[in-house]
Amino acid sequence: MDKTLEIEIGDFETLLISETDKDILILEKNDNFLKILFNGKIFDVVVKSSDADHKNFKINVEGYDFSVHINESIDQLIKKMGFLKVKSNTIKEIKAPMPGLVLEIYVKSGDQVDENQNIMSLEAMKMENILKSPGSGIIKEIKVEKGDAVDKNQVMIIFE
Repeated sequence: MDKTLEIEIGDFETLLISETDKDILILEKNDNFLKILFNGKIFDVVVKSSDADHKNFKINVEGYDFSVHINESIDQLIKKMGFLKVKSNTIKEIKAPMPGLVLEIYVKSGDQVDENQNIMSLEAMKMENILKSPGSGIIKEIKVEKGDAVDKNQVMIIFE
């Protein structure tokens, strides 16, 4: 099987390099400086920053800066199979994590909330605790009001 690298250069160009391609060749490497032969032309390249774990690089080619992301054959297969699709946290309700007093409610029925958005503040053991949304959703009903005392596991908010 022919291995192919897919190199995304900024938002405007994708370069496909096959294992059998002889069009690209690293002629010289010295720390972050490279001399590359590509399509019969020699380019001076400086690797300005690299995140090898995520295959993201910032490079400078002949005075021009580029963001580069590399997709190897396995990355392309994973994407094709749909494993990179973001899994959304489906939430149905928010329950009180502990007994306490509702100090503030930052949302109302019908609001669209995002994951980690502040939902309400709850006082428990003389400390203010900010409750955040565990996922994205639309608030269907708020079952408590500011000043209400709540018990542990009491349903406070219901999502659509």
